[in-house]
Amino acid sequence: MQDDTGESISARRWYVAYTAPRREACASEQLARQGYRVYLPLYGGLEPLFPRYLFFRPAHASQSIAPVRSTRGVQSIVRFGALYASVSPELIQAIREQEFLWARERDAHRPLRPGQRVRVQCNAPALAGMEGLVQSAASRRVVVLMDILGRQTPVRLPSDSLEAV
Repeated sequence: MQDDTGESISARRWYVAYTAPRREACASEQLARQGYRVYLPLYGGLEPLFPRYLFFRPAHASQSIAPVRSTRGVQSIVRFGALYASVSPELIQAIREQEFLWARERDAHRPLRPGQRVRVQCNAPALAGMEGLVQSAASRRVVVLMDILGRQTPVRLPSDSLEAV
């Protein structure tokens, strides 16, 4: 049976591989080399969202998933009794969207670095909207060089009152 894109419905199903400890990336790479479509969701862009698990699917309807069991880094394919566990493309898409939101949020909260251009937000009303260059940054306080009365003046501000420009 095929969907409206001409792709086999069974080829759209994602399966779940259970990996050896801390071998998710290795298993993902090996499966991709064998031609499978692989998705390893990452939290914070660094660590697996589901430790020891990754999603894979055949690239085409005639590709068997049997070789996955003997792939380096994979311990087994997740089953419920005799049936392989499968995940809908919609759920995979929802996980991808959440992963994207986390990445965007992480990028928005990256620590400020010296030389970076910043803008003061409204939670520091006297300077709101002004821009400057980060001179130094600690976890909560940032020294920003701002042009005040024609001079470069260092101003200490809470880090949460600044946004990167």
